[in-house]
Amino acid sequence: MTTANARYFHCAFGLRRLEASLRVAGYHPHVHEFTIQQSPFEIAEALLALQPQVIGFGVYIWNVELLNHVAEILHAVSPGIVLIFGGPEMLGETEESLYLNVVDYVIRGEGERALTELIRQLDAGSKPKKGIIDASPPDLEELPSPYDLYTDEDIRNRIVYVESSRGCPYRCTFCLSSRDERVRYFSLDSFLAAMRVLLDRGVRLFKFTDRTFNTDERRVLEIMDFFLEQSSGDTQLHFEIMPDRISPAVLEKIEAFPGKALHLELGVQSFSQEVQRRIRRNQNIERTMETIDFLRNNTGAALHADLIVGLPGEDTTSVAIGFDALVNSGVQEIQVGLLKRLKGTPLADESDAGSAFDATPPYEVLQTQHLSFSDIQGMKRFARYFDLYYNHGNFSKSLELLWQTNPSPFHAFEEFASYIWQKEKRTHGLPLAQLAKLLFSFLHYKGLNRELAAHTIEMEFRRLPGRKDVLDLLQ
Repeated sequence: MTTANARYFHCAFGLRRLEASLRVAGYHPHVHEFTIQQSPFEIAEALLALQPQVIGFGVYIWNVELLNHVAEILHAVSPGIVLIFGGPEMLGETEESLYLNVVDYVIRGEGERALTELIRQLDAGSKPKKGIIDASPPDLEELPSPYDLYTDEDIRNRIVYVESSRGCPYRCTFCLSSRDERVRYFSLDSFLAAMRVLLDRGVRLFKFTDRTFNTDERRVLEIMDFFLEQSSGDTQLHFEIMPDRISPAVLEKIEAFPGKALHLELGVQSFSQEVQRRIRRNQNIERTMETIDFLRNNTGAALHADLIVGLPGEDTTSVAIGFDALVNSGVQEIQVGLLKRLKGTPLADESDAGSAFDATPPYEVLQTQHLSFSDIQGMKRFARYFDLYYNHGNFSKSLELLWQTNPSPFHAFEEFASYIWQKEKRTHGLPLAQLAKLLFSFLHYKGLNRELAAHTIEMEFRRLPGRKDVLDLLQ
């Protein structure tokens, strides 16, 4: 089994789930992970060196083109190998799938039971008809634990993923989780026992894959109590929550964690009630902001909020309202992302007048009824530059000077992003010193005090570890 991760430090948790099920069934699969920076020929050569009879691929939006190329190479040079595609990117495939021109089987859905049964049939010499295999959701309490398959190297050098539940109670039209009929939970006792073993092995960062961690208050409190009691002060938990559905009891429990122990991803997406209605997302924005305000003022949790550009009914005004509210709230990260039309979601089956999407991964929006192609391209640059200045922590404090140039942080940064693009005509490969100079020159252009701007930017520049550059903005 194989996949290509975005970076080496990510572990392929899905493959470990599949490996655990196959091992219980008596098989000994080899898991080989690559990264998307590697060439398809390098990957194909490494896989062929193992002399496999069957290769299963974990296919995601970030690696589908690479892995399809790998499969094409394998199919051409060694057509006797059985090739299987599975993973989230396969959920929308049909019997007409072009992937079936290359691979033998496409598994749609949670693959633990379906893959094991397919391997049994292949092992018995009874090769099923080539095509789509629909996987029914397994009973989570029957699935073997994958956590002992994390190696010591994984624990030392990579992010360890864990899951306490599957599914999501919400039905957002843009999300693959909209297919879930209900939220299903792993046995809490078994889950916590596995976490105890991981703690004993030295894991200090636990990244939950649960789609919405706070769906069951009792379970949330028990999991939090466990980590408060059992872990050391350097343990970190990372999970996603719906901020308008978080209970006072859970907020109180979050208060008990030491600073930087929690990283919370806050599902926001849009502040427009009309947009929320159109994407079937019933979220109380007032309650959301109350929760964010509480978390910022009463806890040490790091907060990451998401906004999606290009949702049905969304325009620049509504994007600006949401962005301004989040900047003013003080959350540490604001991820501004473009809407993706993922195969297998209700959005993929809907037609919105005036909307167009890129047909190649990651299937991003190109234009909408309210946002032109030029608007969307501008927002892509906006998002990239905002990552560099704010989300990466490079000049988040210095941006407070930028907010003084316009009552709306959105419009202030929008103008700054246009300024950067006019000067640089690039979004990548910008050295930190150049980012500092661009911000200083723009603030000077907007009439801010040169000495104050230079001092603020230089202080933030120098505080970053490893800075050897000499930055003298007033020269």
